[in-house]
Amino acid sequence: MSTRADLGTLEASGLIEIAALQPELEYLFRHALVQEAAYASLLKQDRRALHLAAAEAILQLHRERERELAGVIGMHFEQAGDAERAAAYLVIAGDHALERFANREALGFFGRAADLAAEGQIEIRLRAAIGTAKAGWTYDDQGGRVERLESVLGHADGVEKRLVAEAYFWAGFLRRQRGEVPETSPELKRALERSAEIGAELGDPAAAALPKALMGSYAAFTGKLRVGAREMSEALDVLESTGDAVAIAIVSDFLAMAYARLGEFDAAEETIARGMRHAGEGDAISRIDVQIAESSLHLERGEPDRASDQARDCAARAETLGAYACVVVSNVVFGAASLAREDAPAAKGPLERGGELSRVTSMAPMRTLLYGLLGSTRARLGDLAGGVADWDQSLASARAMGDRYGEAQTLWGRARTVARSANPDWNAALADLDRAVELFTEMDTRPSLARALQDRAQSLRALGRDAEAAGDERRSQELGTTLGLRDKSFARAS
Repeated sequence: MSTRADLGTLEASGLIEIAALQPELEYLFRHALVQEAAYASLLKQDRRALHLAAAEAILQLHRERERELAGVIGMHFEQAGDAERAAAYLVIAGDHALERFANREALGFFGRAADLAAEGQIEIRLRAAIGTAKAGWTYDDQGGRVERLESVLGHADGVEKRLVAEAYFWAGFLRRQRGEVPETSPELKRALERSAEIGAELGDPAAAALPKALMGSYAAFTGKLRVGAREMSEALDVLESTGDAVAIAIVSDFLAMAYARLGEFDAAEETIARGMRHAGEGDAISRIDVQIAESSLHLERGEPDRASDQARDCAARAETLGAYACVVVSNVVFGAASLAREDAPAAKGPLERGGELSRVTSMAPMRTLLYGLLGSTRARLGDLAGGVADWDQSLASARAMGDRYGEAQTLWGRARTVARSANPDWNAALADLDRAVELFTEMDTRPSLARALQDRAQSLRALGRDAEAAGDERRSQELGTTLGLRDKSFARAS
């Protein structure tokens, strides 16, 4: 009897059904239990032989669809016991899933590839480790993944240099997300240096762009916002030619936030538009990243209502996707916007959720702002001891990581909270505001400086130092007018 006749018999019996006529005739079992029973009836060696035959048949018949079908091919090689070929195709499947923005699916493929790859398959192991970092950094704390990536890098002398440079970038990026700094982390320092060195050796701007972007983001994080913005902007110009939506979204997000903090609102809007063009209708997480930056822009420009609405929406969508790093950042923006609206009760729940997730995700750079905002929220709601503890934790985190912007924001938030208490300690508030104003001035973070000057003027007047208060008020108003801040206080003054 022919194969076609056998298939006809099985179809007539109701065991299988036609799934597709074009481009090839395909059948499916009508029920998974029938498939399982048929599969279980085969001897193990026969199963392996059939899986091997299936993989090779797909490769022979559909060579032009090898990338699209790599997951199926890898599964057949895996079941056939050919672990090395399985690992190679599972990495291809992971890359293809990333291109389709299917990050969870990609993580599964890369994880299986890493488990199956032989010791000598260095390139496959490195590609799997990079893919895992790219697909999974927003989901969890990457527990052990950085070390595995660096372990493979230790044997990557013969691997294509662009791949090695990319691996060093992701090792550095993940270590930064843990809160490490080059001054105290030899591993981070080496990752940054090697990534940049290899990019320079290759003479390829694309290979050098990722380390440049990372160094720019670190410069901005430590308060050198203009230097960092310039570095990230130059890197983004190059990255756009690569089509790497994940990298473009990350850099666009950091760059737009830097511009917004500087009061360069037009540049922030342009960067957000660029990021959104690349995220498009594909990568939901990349779109959330860019929209978080947009909510931060609204906040810096003096539109807390718009900022809180957008940040709340981003947090909800990120929770649904399991993108917990995005939830942390969204909740920080929402909490800051809620406090700007004098709505501490609304800020409490999201900030506490952000605090929980920051402990299980690689989001250490956000902890300074998060705990500073939590301190102000708890204190305003009557829990002064809890507020003091959170402020102390925030400032310790800021000083350990060199986060001058986070330190300034926490001091400013503590001063505002003290000034709004039933019995304000104006000297304590002024001491915090003096340091915050000094830091904001050094960093040229003009929107924050304009607002901190308003608050310092209030403290100075309360202490009878009217001439100094008038000077701060004048300087604040000039900044607010120049920047076009939309806070009600600036609108009233103008």
